[in-house]
Amino acid sequence: MRQVCLKIVTLLVFGLFFINVQAGDYFKSDRFILDFYSPQWVNTPVGVSTDPSFSFAFSLGKDIPYKKSNFSFFYGLGYDFTNINHNVNLKSLSDYDVTAREIGLRVLNAPYNLNKLSTQYLELPIEFRYRTQTKNPFRFYAGCKIGYMTKSKYTLDKVSADKYERKSLNELERLKYGLTMRIGYGLVNFYTYYGLNGLIVPEKQKGVNQLSFGISLIAK
Repeated sequence: MRQVCLKIVTLLVFGLFFINVQAGDYFKSDRFILDFYSPQWVNTPVGVSTDPSFSFAFSLGKDIPYKKSNFSFFYGLGYDFTNINHNVNLKSLSDYDVTAREIGLRVLNAPYNLNKLSTQYLELPIEFRYRTQTKNPFRFYAGCKIGYMTKSKYTLDKVSADKYERKSLNELERLKYGLTMRIGYGLVNFYTYYGLNGLIVPEKQKGVNQLSFGISLIAK
């Protein structure tokens, strides 16, 4: 799965650079966005933490300029693959005391790089944009996006011979929504996302929001 994802990302990067070269002297719209980022959890219970990991997202949409100014409005459709290393025990309830999940997340004493949660989302991004109409434009994009989870998988690989895997985690929220910002110059731009809603379903588990930092590659 990881090799397939890397191949897809590689093809997108090469395609993006090709589109950028063919875009002409001026960027009149930014319709394709490719984000590479590292997610982390914030507002977590005491002891719960995450390690940097690689994730990506892309979106394609329509940029609607406001008259002939540098301002525009964007909406589109996207896909997000989030992979996060953490120290939380996400084994199914049948594998341990049923009351444990009810009092919140449990910390697991295992290396972070062996304790992984991956999710996939279909997303609807919206942005309000400021962009200079030059060959290498300055950009400031602020907006939001809402995503619906299509897949989730938890993997715990204590040792190579003892791998635990669980799919379709029912304690995760199906919907996630949050704020986005992009700022930069030319092809490469700084990207950040903050999730407004909690990622965990249980009423007693407040918080656990996603905060991401990375770069955006943008082309016409």
